[in-house]
Amino acid sequence: MFRSRTFLLSLICLSILATPISAYADEEIEDLIDIAESKGKIIAIIEGRKTVTFNLRPNEKVLWSGSRGYLGVFLTDHHFFVISVSSGAWQALPLRLDESGRGVVRLSPYIALLVGKDRAVGFDATANRFVETQLPLNDELIAAETEKYVAVVITSSRVFGLAVESSAFIENMLGIGETIEAVKLTSSKATVRTSERLLSFEASGSTWKENRL
Repeated sequence: MFRSRTFLLSLICLSILATPISAYADEEIEDLIDIAESKGKIIAIIEGRKTVTFNLRPNEKVLWSGSRGYLGVFLTDHHFFVISVSSGAWQALPLRLDESGRGVVRLSPYIALLVGKDRAVGFDATANRFVETQLPLNDELIAAETEKYVAVVITSSRVFGLAVESSAFIENMLGIGETIEAVKLTSSKATVRTSERLLSFEASGSTWKENRL
C-alpha cells in the first residue's frame, strides 16, 4: 500500500514538472484561418465554417496580408487588422500619420508583430489583445522576428522580447559600443549574440537572461 502511494505521488510530481515544458512543445500547427480582400471588405474564414467581414474606409489600401496558424492579418494605410480563431472578430489598431506605409509585419502561428517608426505592437492569439511598447527615438531597427511563442524587436540601443500570454514587451538595454552579431529564434526561445553578451529570452520565463562573453 505504501509503495502504491509513493508511486502515485511520483507520477503527480512528474506531471506537474512537465506542464511548463509541454505547454510550449514544438508541435505541428495547422493554418486555421483563410483571408481575402473583396469590394472594400476584408474577409476571414475561420476553420472553413465561420465567415467574418469588416468594411474598410473608402479608398483604404491594403499594404500587406497573411494568415498562419491561429491568426489572420491585414496591414492597410490606416489600420493594423488582426483576427484569431477564438476572437471571432477583426481587431483594428489605428495607425498614426507617420506610420502609414512604413510598418514591418511579422507573423507566427500565435503572434502578429507590427514595428513602426517609434513603437512595436504585438497581438497574442491566446490572450486576444494588442501589446504595445515605445521604441527609442532615432534608433535604427536592426531586426524584427517572430516564432510560435516568442517575438523579438532589436534596435540600435535595445532588445525587446514578447511571449505569448504576457502583458508587456520585456526590454534589455545595449551598452555603449555593444553591437548585434547574430539573432536566432526557435519555437519558444530567442537568442541574441552581441559583441559582449549572449542574451536569451524564453516564453516560459518571459525575461532576458545574459552571459558575458
